[in-house]
Amino acid sequence: MIEILIICCVVFIILTFFYKQAVHEFRINQIEWSQRETCYELLQERVPLIIRSIPMANFWTRHDILARDCYKQLDVFQEISLSDWLVQTTAVTCPWKASQAEKIAAISGITVWANKWMNPTIIHPFLRCWIRPTYHCWAGNMGLRKTYATWTCLFPVDGEINVTIMTETSENELPVMWRGCFPAELTVKDTPFLEELKFIDIKLRPGTCVFMPAHWFVSWVSSNEKLATSCTISYHTPISGLMDFFHTS
Repeated sequence: MIEILIICCVVFIILTFFYKQAVHEFRINQIEWSQRETCYELLQERVPLIIRSIPMANFWTRHDILARDCYKQLDVFQEISLSDWLVQTTAVTCPWKASQAEKIAAISGITVWANKWMNPTIIHPFLRCWIRPTYHCWAGNMGLRKTYATWTCLFPVDGEINVTIMTETSENELPVMWRGCFPAELTVKDTPFLEELKFIDIKLRPGTCVFMPAHWFVSWVSSNEKLATSCTISYHTPISGLMDFFHTS
């Protein structure tokens, strides 16, 4: 019994060590959807990967939200339905948390789309029992957050978004209370190391996604006053899922 426990601890330490490995250089790979057979190899480089011309999503669009009654039944807001909120609101910071975003995703149809297109491309056949995707639907701007999943796929569904990404080492230059902030809006009143803070902005349109490796920072805003809707697919291993739970709970 003790031997089994020791072996499990050693395996856990080894897996955690590999999970903690990260690339700290600003380098981005880009491919077309027609080149997706190279996707798995590129992901092993652990730098952001942009894929253009992905299959278009017909869920979580403005038309989809207004057409289906299931969105009105979600308890996202107390005094207004999700559909009505979307119609009345321009570009603002997304008001709900990950738990509500997951509930929205559960009825949106993203699971069907991902199982047909994205998951077979990303999850190696030998790792289907090891990697578990989780889905979230967002609307509007999202402040700075850290990625804990082995890979996080972000893509806009309706409207363009400007995505800001930073490496793990950027945390030294960020404010102490960095969660939810927008890097482009930071001033010297927020952090004395503003001039040393480095980030890259990426414009994503519907039909384009970016895969973010673990331990990077990411935020996004709508490109105009229109409220953009977007989705994330987090590809978790047991180790990354555990890390995500401890850091977000």
